[in-house]
Order: sequence, then C-alpha cells, then structure tokens
Amino acid sequence: MVLTRRFRLTVAYEGTAYGGWQVQEGVATVQGVLERAAEDVNGEPTRILGAGRTDAGTHARGQVALFPTGRDLAAHRVPRALGAYLPEDVVVTAAVEVGEEFHPVRDAIARHYRYTLKQALHDDPFDRRFVHRIATPLDLRAMALAAAHFPGRRDFAPFQNEGSPRRETVRTLQRLDLAVEGDYIHIDITADGFLYGMARNLAGTLMRVGQGLLDPAAIPAALAACDRSLGGPTLPAGGLCLMEVRYPPTPGSIPGGNS
Repeated sequence: MVLTRRFRLTVAYEGTAYGGWQVQEGVATVQGVLERAAEDVNGEPTRILGAGRTDAGTHARGQVALFPTGRDLAAHRVPRALGAYLPEDVVVTAAVEVGEEFHPVRDAIARHYRYTLKQALHDDPFDRRFVHRIATPLDLRAMALAAAHFPGRRDFAPFQNEGSPRRETVRTLQRLDLAVEGDYIHIDITADGFLYGMARNLAGTLMRVGQGLLDPAAIPAALAACDRSLGGPTLPAGGLCLMEVRYPPTPGSIPGGNS
C-alpha cells in the first residue's frame, strides 16, 4: 500500500500505564500503541509522528499526531478505524486530512499544559491519578504574584531536568496563570516549546511559593541570573496534562481545529 494520504489526529490518553509518548524498547508507550493500531488499519508498519513528547505518566487531551494511509477513508471514519485496535486509555477524538506540507512538530507554534493541584486531606479514588494532592492550604495570592514574573522570552535552564538536556534552553512563555475550581488549583502554562520537566518544575516552583518557602519578590532577580536554585521540585507526572497544541492558520493546518 502506498501511504499517499495524511490525517492530522487529535489524541487523548490517560498516561498512567505508559512510559511517555515516544517509542522505547520494552516499554509500553502511547506512540507504540498508535503505531500498532495504524499497522492493523494499513496492513503494514506505519510511523506515527507526534507533536511532542510527554513524560511517563503524563496525560493528554489534545496531543496531535500525523497518520499516513493509503486507504480510502473519510476523515470522520479515521477515529473509529484506529479506535478498533486501540486500548481504552488511548482515544483518537478527531481527524482531518492535511497536505504534504503539514508537520506536527515543526508547524506547532504553542503547547498548552495544565498542572492540577488539589487541596485536600485525603486522596480521592476518582481523581488521584490526575492531580497532585496538598494537605495544607496554599497562599494563592502569592502564587499569582509569582506566576506574573515568568511570561516572556528567557532562559529556562533552571527548570530543565537532567536526562534529556537541550542545547538551546531559551523559550517564550506566553502564559502562566492560575484558576481555582473548588479544591482544585489549575496551573495553565503555554509556551512555544518546553524543556524536559519544565512544566512540572514551574508548577513545583509555584507550589513552593504557595507553601511560603519562596518569596515571589525574589523571582525576577533569580530569573535574570538563571539561578538553578529557583527550579523545582519536579512534581509527579500524574498531575500534568497536555491540553492543546496550537498551529497557525496556514494551508498545512486544520481550519477551526485545535488552534
């Protein structure tokens, strides 16, 4: 089969059982199960390219992936065709046909992650895989003051974990803000790119502020000095979710879709 057609997929998954997005030898990954499903649909090995890696245990509502096929499939039938071979914790929620010029990594202009903290004395069996629980109240005003210092183009090396270092560590952080919903604190982070562990380190830094362990007023100088003592702790992956990958309105992207 000649893989002449290309579909941009929106993929949601619960990342608990997976060692992240990227295929790894001997480890279950989201890319791996999608590629097996694509092979079943196409009848031959098929490479699925994702918009970006997510860490082990991280979830997604709006991951983007590219699915090539030679089958005569209408776009609205692609999610069902792949879904017949996917586990229940990975779901293709939408598909739109795109041209050869579309590239899910290169064309992305922003990624939106959400980290969710929960202020509660006890774990809830219905959400414990998706939040990081804090037993003591956090100072939300101090956290908001701290968050306001981070947006802009700067070196985020202090918020990069060891293991997958990037040579270029300057990123543009477009948004870092808080939303409170009952016991839940949502930390929304949007940037043109993320370093390894960056989103969880930023969330951990705001948590430190909320616990009174870091003064918001100290952040501007620390950022200017690229002070590594500012970064962290790296919060658990279960509280993190990739909400959306954004693309410009070009012929290679999908009008009205996830942008």
